[in-house]
Amino acid sequence: MRAGGLRASIERRGDATVVRLGGVLDVDSCPSLRSAVIGCLATEPSVIVLDVADLRHQDDVALTVLPALAQHAAAWPGSAVTLAAAPPPLASALDRMAVVRLVPLFPTTDAALAHRPEAAAPRRLRATLQPMVDATAAARHLVDRACHLWDVSHVKDLAELVVTELVSNVVRHARTEMEVCVALRRRLLHVAVRDHSADPPRPGATNDSLREDGRGLLVIDALTAGWGYTPVPDGKVVWATIRI
Repeated sequence: MRAGGLRASIERRGDATVVRLGGVLDVDSCPSLRSAVIGCLATEPSVIVLDVADLRHQDDVALTVLPALAQHAAAWPGSAVTLAAAPPPLASALDRMAVVRLVPLFPTTDAALAHRPEAAAPRRLRATLQPMVDATAAARHLVDRACHLWDVSHVKDLAELVVTELVSNVVRHARTEMEVCVALRRRLLHVAVRDHSADPPRPGATNDSLREDGRGLLVIDALTAGWGYTPVPDGKVVWATIRI
């Protein structure tokens, strides 16, 4: 992939993804970097290693895109993001901007791959559902099973509320087959629903939040650690995270 002054080549390494970056990172090329990294999330890698050996930067502010991408990947699908092989000027800037506090920097790509934390691979349960009226009940059953299996039953009710709304959105709007995924990573329970519609999720109006078949994305926004959606080649993933 090449866009503007930024180049990105992507390589799968088992359950990891290596993105080799080259050219210039500046405010104008930040969206290209974001697109490259977000595109990698569709395969749900355990870690994304950004090899920046051939990357130059023109503006320290542009480096703040890296922690933002790491936070996005951590929210869904729970992937870690690390940096590797930064040349001295870039390494100094990453330290100066405190990027390395949130996005670890390793001397080489191999070192980054070898140092993957165990927590980078979350525990997951999945179910493929059709956009039928009983889909929400099946999704709640998956959440109930996950919460009991991982001993986090204290967040079960909230997680069931979340998955009900996410699945209801697919049934009402996307109307496609969906994959429901519940994952536990570090101190967060991740609830995600992947469908085959590129249309963004609909937050709903105030009266939507009173529906019996779902409490509304506005309520999810208020009760969870965060929520959002990630475009993928065949549709989108809508996700929410719950602190445990």
